Amino acid sequence: MPPKLLLSLIRRLLFGGRRRRGDALIGLLVLVVLLLLLGYFKGHELRSSVEPVHIGDAPLERLASPDELEPKRDGRVPASQEPVVFLMQNVQNYFVDDGEGRSRHRISLKPIEEREAVADVIASAKPAVVGLIEIGGPRALQDLRERLRRRGLAYPYFVVLIRNGEDRALGILSQLPIIRNDSQADYPLFGQNRRKMLRGILDVTLQAEDGRRFRIFGAHLKSRVASDPAAASALRRNEARTLAMYVNSAMKKHPSMPVLIFGDWNDGPDDAAVQSFLSNGRDLTRLSPGDSDGQYWTLYYRRGKEYCTYDQIFVNSVLRKRMSDDCRSGIVDIKATDQASDHRAVWCEMR
Repeated sequence: MPPKLLLSLIRRLLFGGRRRRGDALIGLLVLVVLLLLLGYFKGHELRSSVEPVHIGDAPLERLASPDELEPKRDGRVPASQEPVVFLMQNVQNYFVDDGEGRSRHRISLKPIEEREAVADVIASAKPAVVGLIEIGGPRALQDLRERLRRRGLAYPYFVVLIRNGEDRALGILSQLPIIRNDSQADYPLFGQNRRKMLRGILDVTLQAEDGRRFRIFGAHLKSRVASDPAAASALRRNEARTLAMYVNSAMKKHPSMPVLIFGDWNDGPDDAAVQSFLSNGRDLTRLSPGDSDGQYWTLYYRRGKEYCTYDQIFVNSVLRKRMSDDCRSGIVDIKATDQASDHRAVWCEMR
């Protein structure tokens, strides 16, 4: 507001011929409050506008080129080799202003403070590989990647998997070179060729400097927020079965490859989708990381007012044998967790 106009308003309030002094003081107080609020919101808007949001191209993937790879060595892993930390998190609607609405639904941008909290949570575990659920697309991934870079964590390799008509994507950030991306955006459900896995199947292969390779799969099964809960449960169960058969086929072609599967199952360990995945999968083990208090929940489900373990990590027998008893795992429970997402980040060490 121009200073001259402000002074004019103050004079009218204080010296208006028909206005009592008490009313004038009240009016002046209201004006001051309005000006303070205006200054707050303008300052907030300005602060948000200069936050690091990715500018420029936002590709769907960045894989390793042949000259970035060390010559492949013996893939057998002696105990002396360093473990690789993998972390997964549902980052709860990590949408940025990318102008790429993909569905008919209205989305809300993730506040800057929540994006910063997500980066704090991930950085606290210093993972070499990060699996992401509900990332809002390629530009959102670059936004998070930049925030992690500012915390000293560089992830030169990445993949985003997003289906047409879906706002929420799967993604992976990696310090290890990604040498293959076999992700499936439109993979048919078992027995229902016209229906697809809702968010596709993330499928990437990584290679460590010492020659070790890891194949990582990611999924996000049907939400529990549905008009027909029974139908939603049946769909999750079929998605889990479809994913298990896909992973089985991949392991059959490469039986010595260590495999990790992560995702938001929207079902707990004893529920249908998890049991369907384990019963249809071959030699798969579900990991059970805990937090610093020995708790295993990964989501506080406000609607049902219950603590749930919906975020899952599974490994095949090859990786399970490599993960000796001293391989650690956990759930991030630092202060920033509550602001970052309704899900907690889960991590484990791979060998």
